[in-house]
Amino acid sequence: MELKLNRVDRLIVNAAAKDMTRPALHCVHVKDGAIEAANSFILMERKVDYTGEDVLLDIDDLAKHRDSKALGGVVYVEIEEGIKAIGQEITIINPIEGSFPETSKLYPTGDPVFKIALSRGELLNMLKCLDKGEDLIKFYFYDKSKPVKIVAAGGDVTGLIMPAFIDWTEDIEVKTEGENDS
Repeated sequence: MELKLNRVDRLIVNAAAKDMTRPALHCVHVKDGAIEAANSFILMERKVDYTGEDVLLDIDDLAKHRDSKALGGVVYVEIEEGIKAIGQEITIINPIEGSFPETSKLYPTGDPVFKIALSRGELLNMLKCLDKGEDLIKFYFYDKSKPVKIVAAGGDVTGLIMPAFIDWTEDIEVKTEGENDS
């Protein structure tokens, strides 16, 4: 196993379960071409340059590592004792036993009913308007050309997300760091 994860790649840990009730979900699942994490409510996947066996890495171990400027991230290699993070004070992490849920079957197939585009920045601005106790947000979708209504925790906070008119003829292709536009 050899895998390089930079700071952005390691952000995937935010989707993992924080508790240990399901140990496999307290991990990042490294699989051929991607890493993924889930917490029973969300699933996030990021493409990475990796071809090898599936492995589960505990998010607490990954949180201890920092990018090496010389290596452009954290490079993990398999050794006899476990997995070594090259150039890190905490060098040995042990893969977690178990299996990650089969996620490919969770992705819907067919044509969507409608699509919505929302920038990360605007979504974060909206979330910053909520108090920590307002942790449930309801989204009401009416039509692709109408705003999305949002209602938070008991209806004390409401708002709208205005539609973004973009060209949907081509789905956005996510590129991993280092890929060239050709």
